Amino acid sequence: MSSLKKTLYGRCHIIKNWSDWDYSIHCDKSQIDRQGRAMTYPFTFKVNEHTKTARFSSTSSLPYYDTTLSSCTCADFEERKLPCKHIYRLAVELDILEIVRRPSFNREKLEYVRNSPDIDNEPDQIKRQKSGMSSKCKPIEIDYENETALFSGSSKSPYITTPTTCTCRDFFVRRLPCKHIYRLKYELNNYNS
Repeated sequence: MSSLKKTLYGRCHIIKNWSDWDYSIHCDKSQIDRQGRAMTYPFTFKVNEHTKTARFSSTSSLPYYDTTLSSCTCADFEERKLPCKHIYRLAVELDILEIVRRPSFNREKLEYVRNSPDIDNEPDQIKRQKSGMSSKCKPIEIDYENETALFSGSSKSPYITTPTTCTCRDFFVRRLPCKHIYRLKYELNNYNS
């Protein structure tokens, strides 16, 4: 078995050499989102293993997208010039990579943290506080009067955050403060001091 398979890039286990892209690209949050959609989006496709190409159906005005391991005719690829969901799915179908499922949350652990008398000092929450203070988690915009903020995320729409809620997946699934909530609280405290 290749040593490539032992390393995870985003949600990609690289099985065969894929020289079209630097592997670090697959670790970007927006790319991880595309990797997930590659496996769940309800498109149909036909793969030509000999030419390593595919034709994917679409619900847009175009009837299909032509895809190779390095390009695609979809709007997402044309705009970003990075792997789209079609490229990732083609790579999966050609056994170049495997896209692993998103890790699920441990429900018992979540209940323990939710019932903690000091949620913010639980190890998982401390990690989110540290992550919230990174330069990557800087708010796009803060409304100090209404105590809300916008953060960029893995989807096209920014996350809308208040001191008690957020539209990110982490908060949606865990219902505990995410890194965006911690960052907003920090920004509000600094503004009010």
